[in-house]
Amino acid sequence: MKVIFCEECGGKNIVADEQLEHIDNKPLGCQICGNIISQETIIPHLRSTEPINTLHYHLLLIDDDFAHLQLMKTTLEKEYTVSIASTGVHGLELAAERKPDLILLDLSMPGMDGYEVCKRLKENPVTRKITVIFVSARDDKDDEYRGFTLGAVDYINKPINLQILNARITAQLRLKQLIDQQKKQSDSLIHSLHQDNIQIEQELERLQQEKTNLFTLLDLVQDRVIIEDAETRILWANKATRDFCTLRLSELIGSLHHEVLLDSSFRCEECIDQKLADDTPRVNSLSDARWKNLHIPLFDENDEVKSFAHIIQEQGRRQMNEDSQICQAAESAVNSFVDKNRKAIRDNLATILFGIDAVGSLLRDNKDLETVSRPVTKAAEELDRMVCTLLDFQQTDKES
Repeated sequence: MKVIFCEECGGKNIVADEQLEHIDNKPLGCQICGNIISQETIIPHLRSTEPINTLHYHLLLIDDDFAHLQLMKTTLEKEYTVSIASTGVHGLELAAERKPDLILLDLSMPGMDGYEVCKRLKENPVTRKITVIFVSARDDKDDEYRGFTLGAVDYINKPINLQILNARITAQLRLKQLIDQQKKQSDSLIHSLHQDNIQIEQELERLQQEKTNLFTLLDLVQDRVIIEDAETRILWANKATRDFCTLRLSELIGSLHHEVLLDSSFRCEECIDQKLADDTPRVNSLSDARWKNLHIPLFDENDEVKSFAHIIQEQGRRQMNEDSQICQAAESAVNSFVDKNRKAIRDNLATILFGIDAVGSLLRDNKDLETVSRPVTKAAEELDRMVCTLLDFQQTDKES
């Protein structure tokens, strides 16, 4: 069995699966209004989401005719949660308090009529989205038109056919269900997009910070660093480059390499046409051999060359740096040797001095040999003083 809805009256029809399979050859008639239900009419309903559980929906009936109010309440509460109000004022209070899914509103009521009640419902942010169906004994097209202009979705004439009333209510609740589901999906999608957007912004912020940190570090190096696009337009240059050219970064960015970097040390044969390079004026007459220009391709996420980096190194300064590093390594090796052999040096030197002193004592009676041993002893004592002073200085310098 399947539940389908009449496009004409909104009525709920329960039909067998076999009837739906042969609907092209044998059309169905609506069980409520008799309208012919075609295949095109039922397809959207067959593809809709889960069927309505009417017990989850709350109806509010507003009518000054108490007998009619009780009749509708008794009929509808078999499938819905139902509240009733016999005046427009009471109906507005219940609508704001209980927030029903649908309101059946009588048009002709003493005091505040149905038009005024509907108008106030739509003016109140709490109740403006509640579905309103007008119920009236007056069969006037102007009344019906006025009701629609105030925000009502349907208009039912008295005396009410309860089957048609139930069908109209079901049709409106189905529409509300679909709207709520679409809103839920839309809200979920918006939330997901919002979260994705937050993650993207955080990632961009992280990448921007890494970029800033990288440029800060490159500003500290003594080598000149330039980043250019594939057309040799300058994207960035470090402080060493800016100082060398006496140009601000804003003056360099966007300029072509050969237009602003005129010194011969900036020339790169790999990215500048040879003829253009030959015609480029040179401010500095220094030999190119003094400089080393490193040409480094930079790739994008697709492993395609997006830009280039140039690092210009001064070969003489580079050699001095290498020599300085060698001296530092030698000094470190000497200090390490002294630290490891400090006690042995002192002990061996003390042994030598003791031996010289002992030999000198034995040779005091021999005046000829004494004249030789005396300067040897003095030289040994001076050597001891110098070595001890050097060891003490090295130890003090290390501790400081």
